[in-house]
Amino acid sequence: MNNVDMSDWGLPSRSNYPYDAPSAIELIQAVEECIADEIVPTSVGATKWKLRIAANALKIALREIEGRASHQDDLRTILTDLEAVDMPDLSKKIKAGDFDERFEMLQQKLLSIVTMKLEIANPGHLKPARNS
Repeated sequence: MNNVDMSDWGLPSRSNYPYDAPSAIELIQAVEECIADEIVPTSVGATKWKLRIAANALKIALREIEGRASHQDDLRTILTDLEAVDMPDLSKKIKAGDFDERFEMLQQKLLSIVTMKLEIANPGHLKPARNS
């Protein structure tokens, strides 16, 4: 006999150090898939509608968790480029007319912010419309 402990070899790898599998993301994915694939199809009426909302909320949470670090960095860069401390400060600067002479640059930066938010909240809005 060898002295190798193989009791957990069937488990997913522990990439969620210091925690064991499943990770928070894997748990959220499992619940969302269960709701969307198993419970929603057998539900009706208001219950089905509420379950679809719950499944969608879980998808939003997953996208937020997965995209948070890069989006925070991107927002920090945008705010630095616009010489703003945070979003309320940017709003004050816009209201004060600080960007009236640099409107196109401001528009591009704001479009980047909106795109980041849509990537999380509803990425389907970013897809080009199909001709019917």
